[in-house]
Amino acid sequence: MNWQAKWIWHPGEEAPRNFFWAARKSFALPARFGKVTLSITADSRYSVWVNGNYIGHGPVRAFPHRWRYDSYDITPHVCSGENVVAVLVHHFGHSTFQYLEARGGLLAQVECDGQVVAATDHTWRGIEHPAYERRMPRMACQQAWAEMYDARKAPAHWTLVGFDDSAWQSAVVVGEVGCAPWKEVLPRDIPLLTQEPIQPVRLMRIQAVRPPRQVWTFDLKPNFLPGDLTANPRGFVGLVATVLECSRPIQVSLRSMFNGFRAVRIDGTEYTPQQAAEGIALSSGEHLLVADISARFYHEWFFGFVFDYDEGEMHLRSPLGDAQAYPFVSIGPFPSQDDAGYQSVWQATSLNQIASHPAVQPIRWEHTAAANVFADTVLAKPVSAEARVETPDALLAANSNETVIHPVSEGDVELLIDFGKELVGFFEIDLCAPEGTVIDLNAFEYMEDGRIQWTYGLHNTFRYIAREGWQSWRSVVRRGFRYATLTVRFPQGAREPVRLRGLRCYLNTYPYAYQAQFHCSDALLNDIWEISRHTVRLCSEDTFVDCPSYEQTFWVGDARNESLFSYTAFGDARLARRCLLLAGESLWRSPLVESQVPSGWEDILTAWSLLWTIACEEYYRFTGDRAFLEEVYPAVRQQNQNIHERFINGQGLLEIEAWNMLDWAPMDTPRTGVVAHQNMWLVEAWRRSAKMARILGNEAEAELYLRWAEELKQAINAHLWDEEKQAYIDCIHADGRRSTVISQQTQTVAYLCDIVPDEKRALFERYLTDVPEGWVRVGSPFMMAFTIEALEKAGDVGRILQLIRRWWGMMVDAGATSCWETFPGYLGQEWPTRSHCHAWSAAPAFALPSYVLGVRPLEPGFTRFEVRPFLGDLEWAKGVVPTPHGEIVVSLRREGERIRAQVIVPQNTVAVIGGKEYGAGMHEITM
Repeated sequence: MNWQAKWIWHPGEEAPRNFFWAARKSFALPARFGKVTLSITADSRYSVWVNGNYIGHGPVRAFPHRWRYDSYDITPHVCSGENVVAVLVHHFGHSTFQYLEARGGLLAQVECDGQVVAATDHTWRGIEHPAYERRMPRMACQQAWAEMYDARKAPAHWTLVGFDDSAWQSAVVVGEVGCAPWKEVLPRDIPLLTQEPIQPVRLMRIQAVRPPRQVWTFDLKPNFLPGDLTANPRGFVGLVATVLECSRPIQVSLRSMFNGFRAVRIDGTEYTPQQAAEGIALSSGEHLLVADISARFYHEWFFGFVFDYDEGEMHLRSPLGDAQAYPFVSIGPFPSQDDAGYQSVWQATSLNQIASHPAVQPIRWEHTAAANVFADTVLAKPVSAEARVETPDALLAANSNETVIHPVSEGDVELLIDFGKELVGFFEIDLCAPEGTVIDLNAFEYMEDGRIQWTYGLHNTFRYIAREGWQSWRSVVRRGFRYATLTVRFPQGAREPVRLRGLRCYLNTYPYAYQAQFHCSDALLNDIWEISRHTVRLCSEDTFVDCPSYEQTFWVGDARNESLFSYTAFGDARLARRCLLLAGESLWRSPLVESQVPSGWEDILTAWSLLWTIACEEYYRFTGDRAFLEEVYPAVRQQNQNIHERFINGQGLLEIEAWNMLDWAPMDTPRTGVVAHQNMWLVEAWRRSAKMARILGNEAEAELYLRWAEELKQAINAHLWDEEKQAYIDCIHADGRRSTVISQQTQTVAYLCDIVPDEKRALFERYLTDVPEGWVRVGSPFMMAFTIEALEKAGDVGRILQLIRRWWGMMVDAGATSCWETFPGYLGQEWPTRSHCHAWSAAPAFALPSYVLGVRPLEPGFTRFEVRPFLGDLEWAKGVVPTPHGEIVVSLRREGERIRAQVIVPQNTVAVIGGKEYGAGMHEITM
């Protein structure tokens, strides 16, 4: 890319918090032209329009020093004469699990037939977009900010030609391409994501509701950790306080949203969170409220205090006496709760004890939230007024019909909407409304018997404030969901209705082609295949992500499984390639590949680092992409060297202080000490490293890794084996204590990684499904994927089908359209799982084509592959497995004791079936 554009930004703060900048530039095109392209990127994110036409959203996530740009063919959207490109830049001003805080910037260039006709420089005009509210809570620690848009303040038609931007400010040039922090600006390495409009399918409920009386939401991080813009967790001991003023006696319910308080004191009387929620009787007059918000660690620092009452009035004011100040103050941090300074506040009964304390700080208005839509909707109460809605089903159709929502005598109108299946993308709404009408949306994933499982920990919401008349608005925040409440809050005295013409989601995922197919005689397995494949798609964004709702985070260990699942579910490995290379880039600051990248949380999850190495070898096996191997291998080598030089202890075992989990289960995997399963993964990672080294001609390194692997295997068997229990213990604690915990997970990994001596293999094959009493059992579909791999290694595909039918069949029976993060019971009995779409759980997308159809690569890229099918109790099965050389088509049918197979072998490949080789073409074989 020959950049003439420069990085630009608005003339104010370099890295403002939750800041939206609208920038635009007109450009002229000749009467005749060929191709017009737009290349663009921004920090943190952009949305771009050309002549009012929405073009796209980006860029893909990246480390700042290796930033990415997008390219669009905008020829269909331009004309001869004057044109305009308009960009909305959203700068986060804080790190997330998807982004490292750097500074604001925009880089864009328009070319016509190779000639630059517009490029970012000081002539671009921009303003802080006045419609976006900056004072909002974070969506979650993993994501950026909740969204609130006031259409009354928006500059009308600013994305169109002819808009007068003369009053806007000139942009400031930050620097040439290559300036810090974006030292490299590289082209996007995957296709653009989809923009597929999806309508809701069902309106489930209409009712009148009212929100809680008062919601106060504020960010404590600037007070307790000033200047920390990372996403690293921190602990602290601290308090907040306010003054409650009641004009008459009142019964008040007090709750805290997301981050809770340990306890609260009002006038010296202590209440637990449960007691406070049930209600506190307050007399008329002033009351001092002090809440203990101490915690071992926080990722997310926004606190929401919700006061609700049926009758009466209550006002809050600052203990510092300033009537204009925010009503809450913080006090602390303190070394401990035993500290005298802490106790003087916790025991306080007078305002002076708060106001005079040396650790008291006001909470600045810019660190507070203008709205908390989650609290307003989740804690809404039904009221007696009747909600009147005409043609309610009109909003389900993609046409010009209207759902008409009338004002109610009391409260607001709430619609409960079902989109029919799990989705991820951007909401768009078309409506005609009275000026000042508030539209609140809260999206969620699951309902059961009329009860809603709200996304606690995630503000999956937006607030839109309407101008007068017809209008259309598209959110710039991605959300994952199936259901949503849409609450219409009319301005006081409104008589005219809201006319809702459309509510849709633009499904925004990696653009997979649906080449892969699987069908069989068991309808349940077919349904399981479909929800598994749908899950993989929804968790494929600009990287693989754990889930489309709560986190949208590229967890590296999750992605090892997601990569495998995507190869057989879709046959497109480009996203896996990007993810593996991006993960390797995290070694610029950490000795092992980090747990999630690119992230403001600098964290190592050791098993995830080792699964990354394994995934690199598997990618080559499935694709034959040698160029990838050459690119990624230096990172593989670097991680191997770091581990061997820094983290192998005197017993020859891997010992590292890190997050050492494997499964959502009560395994004994402390942050320090020797953890068995990751030692076993390291053996396999070094073996896979040897394979990659050998392919690249590094025979000496291959032999070195194999020697390391064998030495580590011997150390595992010498130090982690429990002869009495005939199993490997979970860990050796840092103080030398041997763990008393035996887990199915550790034994499964031992079997998978060939740690087990040959004479004990049969015993460990029993452990895969027959778990002795007292052992920790597999706790998640993620770990079950390794059980499935181990069962295939043991030759027990029949048991694989049993597990799939039992555990994934349970999800289908519950109405799931995607795979759950956990099995029921892990989070208690109220809900079956937290995330209802988690691609680490989509193992059937790999197992069914690989083990039922039996298609597996024998040589890289499927140049030589086997078809080793298993029907079990199935009458027939058929499907398509995409490969780099074309589609492998398999059709199987039981005929008595035999299976008749029809196999189409792609060009330039060889199939091995029943020990015989078959070249390209169609073959009919009886087995």
